[in-house]
Amino acid sequence: MTSFPNSRTSAGSRSFGTCCALSVTMPGLWQTMYIFKQPGIGGEVRWHQDATYLHTQPSSVVGLWVAVEDASRENGCLWVQPGGHRSPLREIYEVDHQAGGAELRALDPTPWPKAGEAVALEVPAGSLVGVSDHLPHYSSQNRPSRSRHAFAMHFAPPEARWSEKNWLRRARLQPFLL
Repeated sequence: MTSFPNSRTSAGSRSFGTCCALSVTMPGLWQTMYIFKQPGIGGEVRWHQDATYLHTQPSSVVGLWVAVEDASRENGCLWVQPGGHRSPLREIYEVDHQAGGAELRALDPTPWPKAGEAVALEVPAGSLVGVSDHLPHYSSQNRPSRSRHAFAMHFAPPEARWSEKNWLRRARLQPFLL
C-alpha cells in the first residue's frame, strides 16, 4: 500500500492518492454516504450529474464510489455516459436555507443519454469508481434477491468555493483534508 502525507487511514491513503491522480490537490472531503440498495426495493436513481447537487466555483467535485458488494445490471449497478464529463451542467438544485424551500432548475436542454448510449459499470466488491461532477450517471432498480451496497465520497480542492445554496452545508464543521 502506498503511504501519503497527512493520511489518516488506509482508505484515506487510497482516496488521497486517487484524488491526486484525478488532479484534485489536497482534497477536502465534503460528503460521504452509504448506499443501501436492497433487493426488490432498491429503486432507480434517475440520470443526474453530481454538480447539480454539489456545486462549487470552479466546478471541481470528484466523486469516489466504492462497491461494498458486487454491482451488476441485475442489482442496480451504475450506468454512465462515455465522454459525458465534457457535457454542460443540465440542472441545478438550489436550497433557500432562510425560507426553507428548494428548487431543481433546468440550465441546459442537452438530453440525457438514451439506453444505447449508456455503459453499465458492472464491478466486483472492492472496486473504486471515479466520477467527475459533470458525468451523467444513474443506477437502475435492484430486481434480484441480493443487495447492492456502496460507499460514496465527494471531494473538492480547498480553493473551491462551496455554494451557500447547496443542500449540504458544513458551516460549523472544520475542513476534513486527506
